[in-house]
Amino acid sequence: MEVQDLDKHIKQQKMLPPPVGIFQTREDLLKHVRDFALSQGYMVSIKDSSKDRYVTVACDKGGVYRKRLKSGDNMRQRKMPSRLTNCPFEVVGKKDDELWTLTIKHGEHNHEPATDISDHPSCRRFTEEEILIIREMSTAGKRPRQILKVLRQRNPNLILDSRNVYNVKAKIRRESLSAKNMDSPSSSSAATMGVPSEGAVGNVNGNEVGTTASFAGYMETRGVREARVLASELCRHMYTLGWFSGTGGSITIKVHDDSIPKPRQLVVISPSGVQKERMVPEDMYVLSSDGFILSTPPLKPYPHKPPKCTDCTPLFMKVYEMRDAGAVIHSHGMESCIVTMILPFSKEFRITHMEMIKGIKGHGYHDELVVPIIENTAHEAELVESLTEAITAYPKTTAVLVRNHGVYVWGDSWISAKTQAECYHYLFDAAIKLHQLGLDWSTPTHGPIRSINGIWGCNGTMSRGLKVGGLSLDDMIEPSQRCILLDIEGTTTPISFVTDVLFPYAHANVGKHLAATFDSEETQDDINLLRSQVRFSWSHHLSSILRYSFVLWSAHFNCNIMLFLLFKLCNSYQSLSLNG
Repeated sequence: MEVQDLDKHIKQQKMLPPPVGIFQTREDLLKHVRDFALSQGYMVSIKDSSKDRYVTVACDKGGVYRKRLKSGDNMRQRKMPSRLTNCPFEVVGKKDDELWTLTIKHGEHNHEPATDISDHPSCRRFTEEEILIIREMSTAGKRPRQILKVLRQRNPNLILDSRNVYNVKAKIRRESLSAKNMDSPSSSSAATMGVPSEGAVGNVNGNEVGTTASFAGYMETRGVREARVLASELCRHMYTLGWFSGTGGSITIKVHDDSIPKPRQLVVISPSGVQKERMVPEDMYVLSSDGFILSTPPLKPYPHKPPKCTDCTPLFMKVYEMRDAGAVIHSHGMESCIVTMILPFSKEFRITHMEMIKGIKGHGYHDELVVPIIENTAHEAELVESLTEAITAYPKTTAVLVRNHGVYVWGDSWISAKTQAECYHYLFDAAIKLHQLGLDWSTPTHGPIRSINGIWGCNGTMSRGLKVGGLSLDDMIEPSQRCILLDIEGTTTPISFVTDVLFPYAHANVGKHLAATFDSEETQDDINLLRSQVRFSWSHHLSSILRYSFVLWSAHFNCNIMLFLLFKLCNSYQSLSLNG
């Protein structure tokens, strides 16, 4: 008996408590405890917590089973024994000076280590990403075993089965029904999502909608179908323009319905990570006006990945909210990226006196077009705050540039958004080409770029452009010297010009020049240098005189002297006289 107790004690001692320590965040502490517990053969769960003060973590076999149903002959009885053993194991994490400290309250267990971690409920929980996939595929009508197959493709170590998927589906269904019951009959969730409420009778794009209307039925109406077809066509077209290459870029269109206010209309959005040139209507997501996914694309076989709604969705919904737009285009066009890099510190793109400005809502040829530029982030959703600030600060704009990334363009309809996007890309491309030519795109004259305080840029400014209107003298910029072209023989004139013109000229005038300047310090220095060079060249090789002389003397000698001496040296070294 004592030996059995000793063996049991040894087994229990193998389940060690996690090492104590200090952690930056509450999540880091919990991950440390859970990972260590799993390596020891037990699992933990949060027993009690206050998010910003403390958290108590206990063994998931702690506590005792409490019978919640009253006893009786007709009551369902529990067939399996409870897994709870009233295990006393507990650890505590407390926050102090922005750091979390882990301490052991009770480090022992009263049970043996688990042989199969799937016995623990904590290991039978889906991640938030997996729950999202279950939600989207359930909306698409997929069965639990089909959903489980996709989840296992993404995570081969998944130990959950179809029963766990069914439980999540049931929970989602209960939440959906609960949300519907909370809405009043006069303003049901259907109306919130952009679907005519039950009891309402009306004509929706030619389809009669009455008391039997449902979400599924409305998803098949002509308006939704046409919006999906249109979005897929535009994706394919914009791929050919270079805006949607590499699966990047996205588009969203509102489902037009005269019976539903524009802010409440459904939204069609292209998916993420999909080859845009192969898009079909079935690839589109359908969302409610508040961003709830109503319809997801069907699952495609390998090598296609599971469908995923674009990361641009939060930004699209923010534009819809702030500008009452009918469509939004997010382009990764090369022009929209490079134009933000030409002036890396500028917060605006400005251009004026270009015909295509007339294609931008509220602008004419003489107007100055101003597009705000926001800084890029690692994740698309992190741009929401800066996009909101830009839209607020520039109430007239219909586009926002994202540096080194792309551009968001919107309009009150898909035609308006597409037209303006084409005009914006034309203007971005024009600005790049003008910059390559050294011309300033931000001024009415588009004259040469000028430098102010050593900074080259459009109109010499980093954050603002020239006020537009009539031309003034300030706009007439004199061309500045930016380089000096130096020529050697044979580049712009034939070599014969040197021997037929320059050499005879030097031979005829060198005597006069030496007579007039022989006593000057400059001429004496030149002659001394020439003597040294002649001695050096004679001791090595006479044929190298021409090459060395031209390279080494060109910066020091008067042109007439140099040409004459070269001529003499090349013809007769013995006849050269350096005594005047």
